[in-house]
Amino acid sequence: MNAIILPSGQADNLTPLTSSTPEFLLPVANKPIVEHLIDLLVRSNIKEIILILEHLPYETEQYFSEGERWGAQISYSLQGRYRGLANSLLRIAARLTEPFLCLPGNLVTNLSISDFFKAHEASRGDITLAKGGVSETALLPATPEDVRQIEALPVIITPKALTVAVTNALSSDFGEAIISLKDESIRTNIYQSSCTINRISSLESYLEVNKLILRGGIDTLILPGKAMGPGFWVGTHSKIHPQAVIKPPVLIGNYCNIHEETLLGPDAIIGNQVIMDKNASVQGSIVLDNTYIGSFTGIKDMVIKKNCMINVPRSITVVMGDDIILGDLDKKTIYSRVECLFNRVLALIILLLSSPIAFVLTLYHLIFPDKKYLYCEKSYSLGTRTELSGEMTPKTFCLYLFRSKRRLIHKLPGLINVIKGDLSLVGLSPITKEQLANLPEQWQSLRSQAPAGLFHPWEAEGRGERTLQEKLVMENYYAATRSLLGDLKILCGIAAQFTAKISKTA
Repeated sequence: MNAIILPSGQADNLTPLTSSTPEFLLPVANKPIVEHLIDLLVRSNIKEIILILEHLPYETEQYFSEGERWGAQISYSLQGRYRGLANSLLRIAARLTEPFLCLPGNLVTNLSISDFFKAHEASRGDITLAKGGVSETALLPATPEDVRQIEALPVIITPKALTVAVTNALSSDFGEAIISLKDESIRTNIYQSSCTINRISSLESYLEVNKLILRGGIDTLILPGKAMGPGFWVGTHSKIHPQAVIKPPVLIGNYCNIHEETLLGPDAIIGNQVIMDKNASVQGSIVLDNTYIGSFTGIKDMVIKKNCMINVPRSITVVMGDDIILGDLDKKTIYSRVECLFNRVLALIILLLSSPIAFVLTLYHLIFPDKKYLYCEKSYSLGTRTELSGEMTPKTFCLYLFRSKRRLIHKLPGLINVIKGDLSLVGLSPITKEQLANLPEQWQSLRSQAPAGLFHPWEAEGRGERTLQEKLVMENYYAATRSLLGDLKILCGIAAQFTAKISKTA
């Protein structure tokens, strides 16, 4: 038995959510909307599924592939433009040799598919539509008004009805083609039950359906994450500070970081890889994947997509230019990868240029091992790793150094740490275990915003050794304002000092 999932033809109504996300992959309760339908079909033992693709089709096909992950067999029919049910079914008519089920791709429902099919078989009809929201189950003859909704409701169609309707259709409107058949014995029925049938066709309906799911209004859906209590689900590898306030129903995705004194709920859905900073709040809203919510930012009755804020009641969309309020973590991930590549390539170039010096000094260490000229120092970097309790987990690594009073010679082996990814070329100074133990929590939080580095901000100024307090102040300012261009300026300043010292020596 086949099931066909159709485009809604209304993807534009959900802009900007569907501007870069396929309609079929629009997240509903942190799962693509069509994945909920596939779960429903497979549980009803319907495993042969055809997706009619129109909007961003290749991303959809890449996600669902052939359906092995769901225990289904998924195939596709690609359409450059969706022209209605009749046109879509005509393209795949040869594959439909027995009664089949059609579902709109923007549908969220708890309809019992098996009961629906039993009612269709008992009616001996040709077309059966499903409606919900009634107290008693009933099977009734369909009115013309019912048939006109055929593309908006779950419907079972027999091959006979398909052949007759498509042959007689003068337009792409399948329902009107059925209604116009005066002499044909095509029987249409309505199956009414207490199920919930919702279509997401606007931003308002999108927000309301998600809230309905959280409140248990569509109880057959499989929500991602682990149930931590009534109305509270949390995905894998998410970190929630003990001082965060949770007011169910709340759904939190995977790899999220919820900081202290944040407020979540009621009716809050947090997508995957979302960071909520201190004192932020989300109520009656949806925050989609890879979004940063800054400190003291309040979100209520909104849909947030990275740095785009959609006020649903007012139908206002605002793109935030300030990443301190709302940020796009995808951009930060790309920047981080570019920065990491830049650091490793530049460190490798410097190491190759200085390889004669490094070779001689390493040889000296091997000849006189008792002097331990090349040594390893256990160091700590805070990074951004946080446990579920909210405590920082410092990153430990072995920093390679030469015993030399000349700063650049002293740090030369540390280029290996940069190539390994332990350090950036420019960053905060790695700290010892004792310094870490004595570092106030406020300073720890500030230092977690930037990586440890081989070279440090104050070294570009050419002054002597700084006190620990001076270093902390300069490094925290650096952590708040750092950029790739700023790192290049610091490296140029250090290189200029080195060149000046060589000139004086000469």
